[in-house]
Amino acid sequence: MPRKPDPTRKPELLGQILDHLTGRTLATVSFRTLADALGVSTYVFVYHFGNRAQLIEEIVRAVVSRLDHLLRVDPSSLDDEGWRRFMADAWAEVSTPRNLQLQRLEFEAAMLEMVDGDQKGIARSAVSAWQGFATTWAEARGVDPVRSEREARLFTDGVYGLQYDAMATGEIERVGVAFAAHADAFAVRVASLSAAAV
Repeated sequence: MPRKPDPTRKPELLGQILDHLTGRTLATVSFRTLADALGVSTYVFVYHFGNRAQLIEEIVRAVVSRLDHLLRVDPSSLDDEGWRRFMADAWAEVSTPRNLQLQRLEFEAAMLEMVDGDQKGIARSAVSAWQGFATTWAEARGVDPVRSEREARLFTDGVYGLQYDAMATGEIERVGVAFAAHADAFAVRVASLSAAAV
């Protein structure tokens, strides 16, 4: 009788793969390179992931989902101070060395999705999720939907730029100060737009 598959094995492998990919690119991923690095048979990857394209998709999904717990917060429940605290906590998490390496992989995946013409790609959708989060917060503060979406896009794109800065320069503390100013400026801007709408 065949052995039952271990449901914990695939997530365990994904965790090991993500650890292996810190300092490497998605372009280097193959069943052979991963098998050699992790000391397992290539069959293990075929069994759990099917083919290379499916493996890459699972890797990208794991990379993008690492911060999903942050998006489970209801932004409309945050007042101005709650927004600032949430953003400070979020930055503390996204700016860890490991998460910056995973963000680099997310950027790489988004570029590959763009080249492939994958409009609804996993990595590309992460930007929309954060834009939606900031839009919901601005709308809950009283800003009209069109303006909320525009301001949220400016804010989110700035956040992604700051993450890129942190990766490129390694100046996490200095970029963190800029991030705090950026989050505060967004809160002030939203409050101003909300007051003007009354």
